[in-house]
Amino acid sequence: MKRIHYASGSLLTGDDIADVIVRFAAALAHNNQAAEVRAPAVTDGGTREVLLLLGPASQMLAEDEPYEGTELLDQRFVDEFEHRIAALAPPRATYVENGTEDIADVDIDLL
Repeated sequence: MKRIHYASGSLLTGDDIADVIVRFAAALAHNNQAAEVRAPAVTDGGTREVLLLLGPASQMLAEDEPYEGTELLDQRFVDEFEHRIAALAPPRATYVENGTEDIADVDIDLL
């Protein structure tokens, strides 16, 4: 489990969840954007959803924390934010195996 220290508070969540939150915050900062994130967290009474506002000036620290309970997992949350991180990444060049003759609207000057 990891504890994310953020602003004047902190939250305890699963390792994969914490890692994707920090990477998403970095991707937002790189693109000068902000987003609200509803993330699963562990509380005294079990688990609940917390609301974070992440932006270009967000400063956070995620550190391992001993926890007696079960690791908090939410693969759907992690997958969604992996997708959002990828969407914020710069476009990548692709490989054309057999030429461009069969591709509609290809601007040869841009290749």
